[in-house]
Amino acid sequence: MNQQIAFLINPLKKTVAIADYFSWVIETVKVKKSDWEIQLFAKEWPTDLSDFDQVWVMGGDGTFNYFVNKYPSLDKPIALFKGGTGNDFYWKLFGERSRQAHLDAVLAGHTELFDAGSCNGQLFLNGVGIGIEGEVLKSMESIRYFKGGLGYYLAAIPNLLQFKSYHIQGQRKVFLCMVFNSSRAGGGFHFFPHAEIQDGLLDVMYCRHIPVWQRLFYMPIIQSGKHVKLPIVEFSKEKDIKIKTDRVLSAQVDGEVQTSDQFDFQVLPAKFKFIVPSL
Repeated sequence: MNQQIAFLINPLKKTVAIADYFSWVIETVKVKKSDWEIQLFAKEWPTDLSDFDQVWVMGGDGTFNYFVNKYPSLDKPIALFKGGTGNDFYWKLFGERSRQAHLDAVLAGHTELFDAGSCNGQLFLNGVGIGIEGEVLKSMESIRYFKGGLGYYLAAIPNLLQFKSYHIQGQRKVFLCMVFNSSRAGGGFHFFPHAEIQDGLLDVMYCRHIPVWQRLFYMPIIQSGKHVKLPIVEFSKEKDIKIKTDRVLSAQVDGEVQTSDQFDFQVLPAKFKFIVPSL
């Protein structure tokens, strides 16, 4: 069956490796789906996608965040292609698989509806970390050539030692506050190992104030997702939540920085239709 596909590439991420990747995708599709037509957008994305049957997006969490905020009402099947630093939301949908296995799943065309979230009106797929997460993200801008967890570690360690805890809702003192739709960030830090992206709920975690000397000890525990039963953390699931902080803080929203002292969250159930592997 003929399919018209818009293939969107982040122009800021168009490295030689990315160019080789999307070229391989296009050539492979020509062989396997000769009646499919792919229109590549590597410089400027279209204002309207209504003429296409599917939309493919290559990038990382920041690219996907830009995509859903540019097309917040899109109801077309969406296929994500890994091309970023952390690729955490991609991992939630596809796990660890080869390019060929991933493309085979995309060509099979199985779709499901997945939740998204909103923070101060900005949509997100993965999650939001308030405070230290925002500071780590700003630090990572200078070391993005280190991929995944290594880059996160290099950015996180100085911030772990310097970041000051803050109060939320005027009374609770926390070191970390996160609201997520998915389960991991930072290229493999499993902050919410039990999170689901089809349950119509957001996952919330508060981590109480931690003395500086304990922070490096807890970091690998949190990375592995083995922190869920520790007394320093508290989890809940919410449809909406308002978080007021006692000072203006930077938050990371799917790899993008947002700055405020009030963060209003809502879940958006079954918001986007993604192409995913069938069970």
